[in-house]
Amino acid sequence: MTDMTASHGVGQQSAAGSPLEEFSAGAKPALRKSLELLGWLILALLIWTGITSIFGRAGFMLDNMGQEFTDPLAQINPFEGRYIANPVATWMHLIPGLIIFCLGPLQFVRFIRKNYIGFHRWSGRLWLTCGVIAAFSGSVIGVLDPFMDLTGQGFNESMATAFFGTYTLFCLIMAYSSIRQRKFGAHREWMIRSWALMLAIATERLMLGALMSTTNIGIEVLFGTTFWMAAVTNVGASEIWINLTRTPGNGARHWKDLDAKAQAG
Repeated sequence: MTDMTASHGVGQQSAAGSPLEEFSAGAKPALRKSLELLGWLILALLIWTGITSIFGRAGFMLDNMGQEFTDPLAQINPFEGRYIANPVATWMHLIPGLIIFCLGPLQFVRFIRKNYIGFHRWSGRLWLTCGVIAAFSGSVIGVLDPFMDLTGQGFNESMATAFFGTYTLFCLIMAYSSIRQRKFGAHREWMIRSWALMLAIATERLMLGALMSTTNIGIEVLFGTTFWMAAVTNVGASEIWINLTRTPGNGARHWKDLDAKAQAG
């Protein structure tokens, strides 16, 4: 899992008998370290999947920009044609999406947050802005012009996009408002949730490819279904990590520091 704990020089002293002992009790320190390593490996796979998908879609758009289509859905295919039919929304989704995938991991690197706070702040603002743009533009395509049409299997995709797009926007707003109020723990948690939701598109691509290669179910059925599956999976994983690494007080102290202190004591 990725980790996002703001480190702005705000510390807390934990007295004996405080939640610090409960936080580091039993096998959880080892569990946290193992899950962190596993999470970074999974994150690398998802980022690679997301970026290659973005470049693939951008290449498709560039190859077809000079052509005139009277009916892109019929002349190309229902899946690819909707991007040609919504070029502005598509580019407003792809470009911010690339920035999101590039800057996302850096928001969760502890060394950067501690030593380059200026970079962390401006890149975080850019990341949040791109997240809002990508969520809105993705909804234009996924909600209003889904694959397989609103009256058919596309309704499943449309509802998934509407639900998780709205939740992503909510998480981004909460992440911003929390840090403005210097609620570091809440900011960290909402950032993790929003990042997990943005990564769901990459998780969906992997699930879609796996199910299409192992079943006889067509993409018209799988596309919307895997959207739900991916988003729920990522949200569930993020909540598990949040609960394993939530620190006492306002969350300003890093879980690694608390684990190290408990083990040293």
